Amino acid sequence: MTKLKAGVIGCGFVAQRRHIPSFLRLKRYVSIRATCDLNLDLAKEVAKKFGILHVYSSLSDMLSKENLDIVDVCTSPHAHTSVAVKSMESGCHVLLEKPMALKVSDCDNMIQASRRYGAKLSVVHNQRFYPPFLKAQELVKNGAIGKLTGMRILSLTHKDEYMAHENHWVHRLPGGVIGETGPHAIYMSLAFLKNVRNVYVSAKKILKYPWVSYDNYRIELEGENVNSSIIISHANDCAVEDVDLFGTEGIIKMDLQSMLLTLYKRRDLNLASLAISSLNTARQIIKGVASNAFRVMLGKTFLGHDLMIKKFIVSILNDQPVPVPPEEGRETIRVMEMIVNQLKNKYGCLGSGKETRPCL
Repeated sequence: MTKLKAGVIGCGFVAQRRHIPSFLRLKRYVSIRATCDLNLDLAKEVAKKFGILHVYSSLSDMLSKENLDIVDVCTSPHAHTSVAVKSMESGCHVLLEKPMALKVSDCDNMIQASRRYGAKLSVVHNQRFYPPFLKAQELVKNGAIGKLTGMRILSLTHKDEYMAHENHWVHRLPGGVIGETGPHAIYMSLAFLKNVRNVYVSAKKILKYPWVSYDNYRIELEGENVNSSIIISHANDCAVEDVDLFGTEGIIKMDLQSMLLTLYKRRDLNLASLAISSLNTARQIIKGVASNAFRVMLGKTFLGHDLMIKKFIVSILNDQPVPVPPEEGRETIRVMEMIVNQLKNKYGCLGSGKETRPCL
């Protein structure tokens, strides 16, 4: 079987820790031919680290000199549209790290280019492909918790990941850091919500970094069928990624860091029911831990990037639909625009004393 040829543009954290390792684990189907980054020294360093032969600082040069099938875009979101459109014009399929873009109009430009040039375009909504999340979708579809009535997402990020770094690119996103972490919560919500009609947002600043506008967010997404309540905080000394789904007959709780799913069906609060419920919860946790350990022993990963990238490659080889259609990426950005606009309308500009933060 002829392998697909891929080029990676943008050689930062997500390329090194997620995308490139995922592609290398799929070497039966694809080979990485080149790295590309405006910082040529970084591109060379990453190429050497992963045994990639060719290095570029110009996308045009990489496209003209390498006969690529795939361009994997790991740049900051500001560059996604120009890189993706140019790659599709050159006959390449494009995989985009999230968020798809910064504006809906940019998403539309990429979708139009995909149709015009017959190129596949997909967005890496990796947490949708975590094993517990896939299982939860199956359980909801099969009625395991009755009719879905709502969901809740809790995302806590260590302050040292983004907040402590004044020059981190997330601070230049529309709305600041919420432009980086918000899309995860949005696309996970969209797996269960239909037609988000309204958003309600509040934001606070807890940390004292002058380059940070806000670091804590409360977001309510009003869907046609149910709502999603989201808490995102970057002012922490810990990390949490939990998702709860509520139904008329039970609750699904997911810990997306421990990769554990628990199904609760507590009918009443008498002692017998509480005891049975507690034992059942303990059994599910033990079973989940054992299953995770077995996966590790077999050398299987839990990363959503692995499964999503594999599905993208298979979609090219077999001419099938991509795992995350660009329209889903666009809808995520549409909701993000609603959130950022509400933040701007509600809070305006942050700037007092020596602080000169611009409007969101």
